[in-house]
Amino acid sequence: MKLSVRPIAGVAGAAAAVLLLSACGSSFQPGAAYVVGGRQVGDEVVATSSDEVLAALGGQLPQGATPDALNRQIVSALVQEDVIGEAAARAGVTVTQGQIDTLINDAAAKSGGKAALEKSLAGQYAIAPSQLQAFARANLQYQGIAAKLGNGDPQAGSAAASTYIGKLSDELGVKVSPRFGTWQGDKLTVTVLNDLSAPLATAVPAPAATS
Repeated sequence: MKLSVRPIAGVAGAAAAVLLLSACGSSFQPGAAYVVGGRQVGDEVVATSSDEVLAALGGQLPQGATPDALNRQIVSALVQEDVIGEAAARAGVTVTQGQIDTLINDAAAKSGGKAALEKSLAGQYAIAPSQLQAFARANLQYQGIAAKLGNGDPQAGSAAASTYIGKLSDELGVKVSPRFGTWQGDKLTVTVLNDLSAPLATAVPAPAATS
């Protein structure tokens, strides 16, 4: 098995420069980065993930990324994990710690070790090392939802799962601080005005391949 995600095109200094905390008019409480189901998550969560990603990459931004794009990718991943978790609960999909450990261990073995896996995920998808377990759980939950909705057809299941999760994000009232962009449920990503990037974002997991 391997950890697998569908990347968003165009996203993959000092850590202090990563978060742009300029004031913007919104309905958020001060310091809130996003809201899922009425639960507000603060800027400090995004800042911590940014610091971890940069540390995993030796203090460098992911290739081709900007601080804004890195933060947007991080917020996308965090929102997706929250929404996928709720979708799995509603669909009756459960994931065990053993499954999570197996997925991570298999992926680490194929990547040349856990440190190499963490660096790869940080560079490609802005997944902080401390979020690896949550990222793996979301992968497995997504697979479970797709399997339930696909009736034996993996491609149809993946499409149905993405649609289901996107609609649920709208139901949950997902909102992102304007500092980072706008949540688009149909694309499962945080975008900015005139963003013509690919449909799915950072950590929306696709079914993991087997070998």
